[in-house]
Amino acid sequence: MTASWLGPVKQISYTTDNVDRLVEFWENQVGIGPWSIFRGLTLTMEYEGRRIAIPVNVGLSVHGGVLIELMQALGNGPSPFHDNLNRPIIGLQRLASATDDIEGDTRAAVERGMELFASGEDATGQRYSYFRSAAAPGVILELLENVPSFGTFVGGLEARSAAYRNAVAKAGEATRLDPPSTMQSAEIHAYGGPEQFRIETVAEPVPGPGEIRVKVAGAAVNPVDVKARRGILKNWMPLAFPARLGGDVAGTVDAVGAGVVGFRVGDRVMGMINPMANGAYAEKVAFHAASFAKVPDGMELIAAAALPTGVMTGIQLIEKGIAPRAGSKGLVTGAGGSTGRAAVLAALEAGAVVYAGVRGSSRAAMADLPVAGVIDLLDEAALAEAGPFDFMADTVGGETAEGLFKYLTPNGVVCSIAVPPPNPPPGSTQRFSSLIVSFDRPRLERFARAIAAGAPAMPIAHTLPLSKVAVAHGLMEQGGVGGKIVLVP
Repeated sequence: MTASWLGPVKQISYTTDNVDRLVEFWENQVGIGPWSIFRGLTLTMEYEGRRIAIPVNVGLSVHGGVLIELMQALGNGPSPFHDNLNRPIIGLQRLASATDDIEGDTRAAVERGMELFASGEDATGQRYSYFRSAAAPGVILELLENVPSFGTFVGGLEARSAAYRNAVAKAGEATRLDPPSTMQSAEIHAYGGPEQFRIETVAEPVPGPGEIRVKVAGAAVNPVDVKARRGILKNWMPLAFPARLGGDVAGTVDAVGAGVVGFRVGDRVMGMINPMANGAYAEKVAFHAASFAKVPDGMELIAAAALPTGVMTGIQLIEKGIAPRAGSKGLVTGAGGSTGRAAVLAALEAGAVVYAGVRGSSRAAMADLPVAGVIDLLDEAALAEAGPFDFMADTVGGETAEGLFKYLTPNGVVCSIAVPPPNPPPGSTQRFSSLIVSFDRPRLERFARAIAAGAPAMPIAHTLPLSKVAVAHGLMEQGGVGGKIVLVP
């Protein structure tokens, strides 16, 4: 065996398109800080045989003795921070070690078959080298030269990190929690029908760093909850039993964890939490504060509980997946559901001409929306007459969605949120994409404010006590509900 040219990992580097957003992630969702951010630096290096100068924003912090670097390239590529299409690389990029002999360790790395593809020297005189290998694509290793200024700088960051941890711990003491008490929760212990639900007494959750605890006023029942309970999604998102379902929740903050900013006890909030583990079917939930938004004045919490997943999915389906032009003509499938309704509203807001594709029983749900037409998805004559469509925003998937490609223009756009997504038919020429919703506070708050100001709301068909969760799931499986079902603890 021979000694490694790479010493202990001392730095982990991430590349990002927004250093401030990534700093907020590390602070609020991970609890690591404080951060020193250097904006508008110019990084000069030799890259693949040519001299380049890249303006960057850099964020730095220390955790567990490891320097964490967040790098946002502001200039265009090519560079180590851009892909082959000159787009900024996003994610974990480099692992680095420090060396007292950068020339010797560089030679050793090259002798091992590593490719030295970038090197440079920063303003303090510290040299660095980037290595990669065809044997491990995507892995970049870095050597940092040990210089006195580097050790001094990292030592200062470590001291700040220790002070930050102490400050966060003291801030966490601001919310004094009584010893954990118990609460009621709807749990399942196996895949199956609605009869699997049991109302059980469990310990109240305690919010961890970056989390808030919410006293639940309402938890909406979504199609994904039914699919999860039946085991339809177990190949993609398996449950760990006992499991508590429910992703959409609204209520009042009654405790905050260490490091939480922006929320305090008494705030009225709505959020989208993990529907597959420790979900919203309970009297209280604890989850990342970054996954919640404040409920606007004038909106009831039950109404707010009906919004998060459907609203964010529908809006993202249109604004991120389709991006329709004003005047373009589109079909929204499953328009009678919460996601479809939000997609219709978002498409109308974008200036599109929208046709609502529904099952026959959902026509009434479209009565308050100014769509160009309401079409039964099984009515081929009506689809042909209304089409061809420039885009299709799909919420139903399966053979139904696959059969609708023929009603689109050849260069049309299709985006689906179905899991699993539909397969574009052979011979179809439309651009297709699938979309998985992510929490999107600005879009959720924008929609909620519009409703509070008088815009069409999300209809609520049933408000049931938590003890009737099996009834709620039975109604969902029957279909044709005509609005959201909200459970009230």
